[in-house]
Amino acid sequence: MFWQDVFAQAPLPGGALAIGNFDGVHLGHQEVLRVLAQAADATGAPPAVLVPDPHPMAVIGKSPQLLTPLPERGRLLARFGAGTLLRLPFDAALAAMEPEEFVARILLGVIRPAHVVVGFNFTYGRAARGDANTLRAQLAASDVRLDIVPPTQLAGDTVSSSRVRAALAQGDLPLVRAMLGRDFALRGEVREGARRGRTMGFPTANVHCPAEQAMPGPGVYAVRSLVNGRVVAGAASLGPRPTFDEEAPLLEVHLLDFSGDLYGQELAVSFAARLRDIERFDSVEALRITIEKDCQDARKVLGVAADFGDMLG
Repeated sequence: MFWQDVFAQAPLPGGALAIGNFDGVHLGHQEVLRVLAQAADATGAPPAVLVPDPHPMAVIGKSPQLLTPLPERGRLLARFGAGTLLRLPFDAALAAMEPEEFVARILLGVIRPAHVVVGFNFTYGRAARGDANTLRAQLAASDVRLDIVPPTQLAGDTVSSSRVRAALAQGDLPLVRAMLGRDFALRGEVREGARRGRTMGFPTANVHCPAEQAMPGPGVYAVRSLVNGRVVAGAASLGPRPTFDEEAPLLEVHLLDFSGDLYGQELAVSFAARLRDIERFDSVEALRITIEKDCQDARKVLGVAADFGDMLG
């Protein structure tokens, strides 16, 4: 599905609309989408989702690294039931808009929904002066219904995008998986590298991701990739290459039992398990032996490849 600029899109009068960043499309977001689907059934119109882009913090402050850049977020939102994806171009003028003006001009003036769904921590308008409760009051005056979805709890804490990012940075993939309801995955372009892996018998795809993409912490991982519609198991190194005195972080993926040219292609990579830390080796041969063990460990962890749709949508 493709994102549509909300100002270019024809109004959706009488429909159901969810509003939020939805970064990660985690369990809390999925609950919002479940409530949205129920609301849409009542209106008879496809469920719509409104997402500000770029992330508001990129305009009013420092933007967080994104778990799901907008194209991937759209795929996941569609997988969880969104029928219409509306992008709200976010800029300084919109950031300065008072909450009352945002509701009057954007929600009621452009989109005109009959039913709105937001999360418990939703904020909007200048300096985040509006929240779910003020939104309820503003919409009620126009007979627009509002559902406020309570927080989703996991292990005693609220599931949130910031909590997922923190767990991801620590390489805590079991917690990330529990909060997302799937393995964390990303996409990037395969570019030519130094070809050292090939000389050691383990050719790698050097995957370059968007600058705003959140990444797991440095380490060696068991991964799955989607190649020409087929799920391929692999082992990936993410981080610096201290054996070669190279500090710039890089994602290198060795696909098991695969041969082929992937240069210039977009590669989807799903992280299943963390195998070990990044290490410095005294020799290339010592590194080669360890990579061979990494591949064996990845085979054991991954077993039979799962349906990639469970991981990336």
